[in-house]
Amino acid sequence: MRLWVLGMLGLVSLGLASPTAWHTLEPPPPPSGWYNSPVLATLYASGGTGLVVRYRIDGGGVSTQSPPATIHLSSEGIHTIEYWAEDNTGESSHAFFTVRIDLSPPIIHVRIPEEHKKYLLHEKVLVDWFAYDRLSGLEFVEASAQPGEPLDTMNPGYQTFFVFARDRAGNTARLEVDYQVICKISPVFPTGFWLDKLLPPEEQVRVGLLSVLARYKVEEPIVFGFLLRDVNDFPFIHARPNVLITQVRFTEEGERHTIWDWVLIPYDSEKGFYFLAYPTEKREPGIYDLWLGFGDGQSTRIRVEILAKE
Repeated sequence: MRLWVLGMLGLVSLGLASPTAWHTLEPPPPPSGWYNSPVLATLYASGGTGLVVRYRIDGGGVSTQSPPATIHLSSEGIHTIEYWAEDNTGESSHAFFTVRIDLSPPIIHVRIPEEHKKYLLHEKVLVDWFAYDRLSGLEFVEASAQPGEPLDTMNPGYQTFFVFARDRAGNTARLEVDYQVICKISPVFPTGFWLDKLLPPEEQVRVGLLSVLARYKVEEPIVFGFLLRDVNDFPFIHARPNVLITQVRFTEEGERHTIWDWVLIPYDSEKGFYFLAYPTEKREPGIYDLWLGFGDGQSTRIRVEILAKE
């Protein structure tokens, strides 16, 4: 026994001790332990003659390199690297380290609201969505409303619902769903139309791309009137409906529009509906288009004719 110990001490003094191995990672491991980019692992070793580094990735075959050995890890997943050093005296103890890589953003699915769907003002709709990450797991999620909470249908018009998610590796995803909140629109005139006048069907002659639906004489006002209601049929008086008036001229190239006016249609509290009497004194006879918007994204285009005074 004494001779063996002395022999080992002799080997150490001659620099013939067992080799050693260690490693570094670039970039250094993040706090979460998950990378969202490729990783460079470098294997170092010290020892004597014939020094090499051997390693295997994820239990695969053994690879051999002269130190320092470099390993490029770029595929997603949890990778286990086993490595050791060898020289003519033997091999070091085997070491292990793990590299976790997640290159993919979280996955988000939104069932409600539905893309481009129309919901009635004040309609009760419950949000339905979920998010997940198949590798590192979710770290943070934010949304306009949580699953089971009401969707915002308090204001008419185009709305955007969003979900934002970040996984433990720092990958992010954001999904936006556009939807529309609309009112019920009801005409108030006996014509059953948005205007106080409506030509009989046999007199609705096509002029250009559209049929003329009403006729007015110069100095005779064009009268608009309608009600806006929510899902429960309660009147909604805070919208901003409007009308754009264009004069239509016909050329060989097609229709040409001259913008004459853009006017808000106010809510008339005495009449109990949205009302506008648009004057025509300054309009010359001809064909006009009334681009009527109801303040919630709904709109219609009405072609009328203004006649000269008799």
